[in-house]
Amino acid sequence: MKSLLPVKSSLPTRSRLIFILLVIAAFLIPSPYVILSPGNPQNVLGSAITISGTKVYPTTGELSVTSVLVTDPDSYITGFDVLYAWIDKNRVVLPRVQVYPEGESAAESIKIGADEMSGSQINATAAALDYLGYENKAKLMIVEVNKKSNAIDNLKAGDQIISVDDKNFTTSAQIMDYLDQKKPGQFISIKVIRNGSEEVSRKIKLSARDDGSAYIGINIQSQFDFPFDVKIKLAETGGPSGGLIFALGIVEKLNTAQLVNGRLIAGTGTINKKGEVGPIGGIEDKLIGAKRAGATLFIAPIDNCIDITHIPKGLQVVAVSTLAQAVTLLKKPAQALAKLPALSGCSN
Repeated sequence: MKSLLPVKSSLPTRSRLIFILLVIAAFLIPSPYVILSPGNPQNVLGSAITISGTKVYPTTGELSVTSVLVTDPDSYITGFDVLYAWIDKNRVVLPRVQVYPEGESAAESIKIGADEMSGSQINATAAALDYLGYENKAKLMIVEVNKKSNAIDNLKAGDQIISVDDKNFTTSAQIMDYLDQKKPGQFISIKVIRNGSEEVSRKIKLSARDDGSAYIGINIQSQFDFPFDVKIKLAETGGPSGGLIFALGIVEKLNTAQLVNGRLIAGTGTINKKGEVGPIGGIEDKLIGAKRAGATLFIAPIDNCIDITHIPKGLQVVAVSTLAQAVTLLKKPAQALAKLPALSGCSN
């Protein structure tokens, strides 16, 4: 039998030292990634949704908004952090540019998330009341003016938009679609009501985004004169993805049907004032968070079906495209729901 002798490295000592230092540096220098992990679901049937000025019915069980924890754009994420997150099955690593626009700071990210949450709550309230038969008249309100745009000396937060180029719009998305036909440097005419009664008309030169598209430089939000007061407040949560669950929570509190009926239900999904449900990010992390919290039923957007590859054992996922579908789902007897597959609704 031949004896095995240790083989000496062919690299000189200096080269080996440099190599080791480069490896260590690669793990310590900041990396262009963010890390996602499951957040703790929050029940909206408690004090998260408060309604005054009308009759509110008692609820049983829990209806929870799910969330994903994401490292902020200013976080110092090292190679060690990325490697550990890759090993952990409950975490996801994504390139930072897929989550945050180039140059966005943590403060800017928090503000954007708060604005999206506010819009989500308004849309959820409008969708829920529309489902229950209330009439909602929307107003397009300017909530912020970009200081770097040409709108800064012409428009103000609190202005109500009446028309753009003498055209009437009912949503901010319609205005965005109209601006897609315009180019930076062109002028648009915008008419607003200021201070509740004063009609003001302004011609504004469109500014240019980094991608070359045209924009006015205003943040627009739909606001409604609801027949009673609905307030939604959640701790440390931003973004639009709680809209569907907020709407379901409002319907539950204003209805005798007992949709949740003692169960532990979680879910996610954006919503517009028409009750249409849209997709969100981090769906599988939200499934994990829901399962950890004890949920047995999860309501997901139908457009996220393609993103669901693993469902935690004991959790049933049903996909919907509208608030009405979600309400119909929750009205089903428990025995009927139990017969559905672990992931249903995705073939519709």
